[in-house]
Amino acid sequence: MSGNLYQDKEGKYYVDDFQSPVPDSPSVVYRLSPPLEPDGEPDFPITCNIVITNPFTEKEKRMRWFRQDYMMLSRMQADCKYYNSAEHFNRAHCSTIKQTIESMKEIWKKFPEDLKPEWISWEEIIEYEKKFAV
Repeated sequence: MSGNLYQDKEGKYYVDDFQSPVPDSPSVVYRLSPPLEPDGEPDFPITCNIVITNPFTEKEKRMRWFRQDYMMLSRMQADCKYYNSAEHFNRAHCSTIKQTIESMKEIWKKFPEDLKPEWISWEEIIEYEKKFAV
């Protein structure tokens, strides 16, 4: 947590945290006290003009809603890479890897077309499925 707290024009507060919505144009910015405490009190208003030099794009704002899905898909891809590189692949784990691949397919289908991950394609997921014969 960075220690900044924004208050929008309607009086709602937003913490500068990747998970929290960031208002497009905050009207008041505060420092949290203590600065690294998630439940810190808003104090020390910053009274200078605020210019956001690198605002989130609309696509980045939409991607935030899928953050957990991206992380989970990445973890599952790492599991598949591990199984793929295992010298003596244990067929006893096929039910687990089958569930993993099914979950990967479900997650991948959730993403809108313009937010599909570039680091794994549908074809790669199908290749894993064929590799492990599930």
